[in-house]
Amino acid sequence: MTRILSPLRARLERLGFRTLYRLADLTYALGVATPKRTVAGAYWSYEPTNPHGDDPGLAALDRLPDDAVIVDAGAHVGEHAIPLARDTDRRVVAFEPNGESADRLARNADRNGLGGRNGSDGRIDLRRAGVGDANATLTFYRSTFSKCSAFDRESATRWGATIAGTESVPIRRLDDLVEGVDGAAPGAADPVPPPDAIKVDVEGREAAVLRGAAGTFATHRPLLVVEVHKAGAADGDSAGGSAAGPASAGLREWLAARGYAVEAAEDVWICRPVEAPDAPG
Repeated sequence: MTRILSPLRARLERLGFRTLYRLADLTYALGVATPKRTVAGAYWSYEPTNPHGDDPGLAALDRLPDDAVIVDAGAHVGEHAIPLARDTDRRVVAFEPNGESADRLARNADRNGLGGRNGSDGRIDLRRAGVGDANATLTFYRSTFSKCSAFDRESATRWGATIAGTESVPIRRLDDLVEGVDGAAPGAADPVPPPDAIKVDVEGREAAVLRGAAGTFATHRPLLVVEVHKAGAADGDSAGGSAAGPASAGLREWLAARGYAVEAAEDVWICRPVEAPDAPG
C-alpha cells in the first residue's frame, strides 16, 4: 500500500503546486489584490495565498522598533518586507535575484503605498541581486514554480517544475555593503545602513549568506532569522538538510562560535547575539 500511495502523493503534490502557481499568474495578470493578515499586521497582496501569516520569524522581526533597519535576503514577493514596513518608519533592504519575483514585490509594495515601483520612499529598498560569500555573477534558473527558482537547476525543477528561463544575476557580500564593517570595500555604491536584523530565506544557500555577513555579525550584532527547511551545510552552498540534520548542525556550530544562540521555531531559526564572537569572519 505504501508503494502505491507514495507515487500518488507525489503526483498530487505536483498538481497542487502547478494549480497554485497558475492561480498566482492569473491574480497578477488580472490585478486582483486581496488583504492578508499576519502577525506583523495586515497588508494587500496580489498573491492568492498567505503562507507566512503566522510565521514565528516574522513575529520576532515585528518586535523590533518602528525605525529599525532590516535586511531581507531572499525577499520573494514581499511577504515579510511589506508587513514589516507598512505603517512604520522601518527600512527594509530587500534582496531578490528572481526578476519576476522582484517585479511582483515592487508591485505589491506600490499597492501598499510604500513608494514607487522600487520603493523610492526608502521604506523598501529593493535590490535585484542575490546575497552570498563572494561578489560574482551567477546563472539563475527561473522556475515555472517561482518559489523554486534558484542558482542550481535541480532546485528549480522540484515538484515537477521546469526551467522557464535563465538570467545572469549579481551576487553581493553583505560585508561589502554594510556601513561600519571592518574590511568593507570603501566607497561602496548603495551602502546598507547598519542592520538591526537580517532575515535569510535563500533555498539552500543560507551558509553562503552567513559567511558573507560574518563581519556584520561581529560589528553590529543584528537579530538573525533563518529559514532552515533547506539549509546548506556550513562548508557548502546547496548541501540540503532538514532543520535537525547534519547540515543544520554545522550552521548551529558556526553561529555559536560567533556568539549567537539559536531558538528553533518550526522551520525557522531565531538567532540572538548573547556574547562577543570567538572567531573572525
